Amino acid sequence: MAKIIQLSDLHLCPEGERVVGFDPAARLDTVLDAIRREHADAELCLVSGDLTDRGDEASYLRLRDRLAGFPVPVCLMLGNHDRRDAFRRVFPSAHDDGGGFVQAAVDLGGQRVVFLDTLDEVFPSAGRLCAGRLSWLDATLAAAPETPTLLALHHPAFDLGMDYFRFMLLADGEALEALLDRHPQVVHLAFGHVHVPVFGRRRGRSFSAARGTCHPMLPPFTGMATDYVDRPPSYELILFEGETVILHHIQIKPDEEPVAREVADLDGGPGTLSIFRNA
Repeated sequence: MAKIIQLSDLHLCPEGERVVGFDPAARLDTVLDAIRREHADAELCLVSGDLTDRGDEASYLRLRDRLAGFPVPVCLMLGNHDRRDAFRRVFPSAHDDGGGFVQAAVDLGGQRVVFLDTLDEVFPSAGRLCAGRLSWLDATLAAAPETPTLLALHHPAFDLGMDYFRFMLLADGEALEALLDRHPQVVHLAFGHVHVPVFGRRRGRSFSAARGTCHPMLPPFTGMATDYVDRPPSYELILFEGETVILHHIQIKPDEEPVAREVADLDGGPGTLSIFRNA
């Protein structure tokens, strides 16, 4: 199985600043350290947008420094808090579809990952896939019609049941879904943007939204207000082979230590349990 890491919504800011009370860099460092320890063998790390909080060059430089020497190949994506010019100045060799958008297809043996650039700098809260980007996607998928494909983008293409985000979704979501209906090899959509872990199935495809590393939300199901909560930073571990997609939502708490260990029996029995301390 291909092992893919998804990070999202880093919201890095200049040194010394915070985002709604959180230190985005410290929280990202916690996650990157865990991936280095536990998943250095992953084939790909998708970073699904909102790399910075306000698209400034200083924050992109902080991200570049943190990714130096990272053992997993990284695909950087843009979200509504990002800005292409500043991003390109710091990451001049980042993926480009030939039209200036940060999107590409990555082959992983018998699987494929395609990621999109949904940034609309005129109305940045909502996402957009213009005719050019949709045309690129159509041609890219048509080039490998038999290869199971995971599609990643920052903005969800449809309502996830949260009023707060109803006007901050992908404006061209219906056009995207209609296009994907013509390409059944796309088996999963991976989003960012919503700061809440969400999983489901729609129009024959599974989907997930990553909570992100920076500032988690309580799910804002009703109304136009949301509360941020102090929960550990998180990332997604995606195992992908054929039409099988397995997703693990992983929270990282630096000082968390095991309180017990169980070694399972091969016959499915209770195994051997060692208790280190009472929680």
